[in-house]
Amino acid sequence: MGELRVPKLNNNDSEYTLLEWLAADGAPVRRDEPVATLETSKAVEELTAEEDGTLTHLLTQGAVCRPGDPLARITCDGAEPAAQTPAPVLASQEGGPIVTAPAQELIDSLGLDPALVRTLDVKVVRRADVERLAASGSSASQAALSVHQRAVGRTVTLSHRTIPAAYTAIKVDVGAALALTRDLTRRLRKLVGLPDLLIAAVASLHDRHPMFFAGLVDEATAVIPETPAVGVTIDLGTGLYVPVVRGRPGLPEIAETMTAYRKQAQHGTFKEADLRGANIAVTLHHDPDIVLAVPIIAPGHACALALASPQPEGDRTVATIGLAYDHRLNNGRDAVLFLHSLKESLESPGEL
Repeated sequence: MGELRVPKLNNNDSEYTLLEWLAADGAPVRRDEPVATLETSKAVEELTAEEDGTLTHLLTQGAVCRPGDPLARITCDGAEPAAQTPAPVLASQEGGPIVTAPAQELIDSLGLDPALVRTLDVKVVRRADVERLAASGSSASQAALSVHQRAVGRTVTLSHRTIPAAYTAIKVDVGAALALTRDLTRRLRKLVGLPDLLIAAVASLHDRHPMFFAGLVDEATAVIPETPAVGVTIDLGTGLYVPVVRGRPGLPEIAETMTAYRKQAQHGTFKEADLRGANIAVTLHHDPDIVLAVPIIAPGHACALALASPQPEGDRTVATIGLAYDHRLNNGRDAVLFLHSLKESLESPGEL
């Protein structure tokens, strides 16, 4: 007999929601068969059975759980199933979503109409959803922050508190790069943009400037990854995501990957594996009026880059690329050399 426990899925969350059981209580399951989905602040993750046997649920769909908590038991054929631990009690809205116990407690204390709760476009109503619903109907100037936004806030706060950051920016002539993206878009019949070229250019610098991909282990030690993994910001109004482009794929592959990631951001279908493992980050600022942006360095990273919107300058088109870097790993001269290498790659994009 074994137990299926909640794994540690990311560093931003201390608890998750059991979104859905994919295998019924008492059902036979096979090793590596998906049996449940967990919702984090940024993604939905499938959990699989670790052995063959009969599944016994220990938590109810919609329950809040923490890393290490038991979700289910898997009893091998012929073994006596252990007594089932009572699952947390959830309120059920007829014809609507499941409501977690903390959410129901807040609904009762606020006296919210259950019909109003049923209008929420979620499968599982959590306390944060109720807070947001209450704020939207209040005359007070208040707004409840989503779980996703609170996770972003924790990351930014940790970055500011622990990373001695410095900042340098460089102006890049992107005329040739934009011409190449138009040509590739026409020939490949898929959208290729300046961000795709930037991702390729950043990945190409891994061997020449490895310390910008490094992670600090302690005050005296850094680890340098064998391959680049570029995290790229995507925010379509449904929350900020940073999915990862791994290795050194060609421009068509990068464009295809980014198109898929934008669709996942739109529908909220990211997996934790899509968002995990970056060793450098690129933040994108598409608004035509944005000429400069200072990125946040993710804890564990050596730097972050920001691409501002291209601007006309005389007879050329330029874009400012900003670099925030951890001063414990790199100095100002290193930053200038890194940015000049990036500038050369983007101004001669035929080599990417």
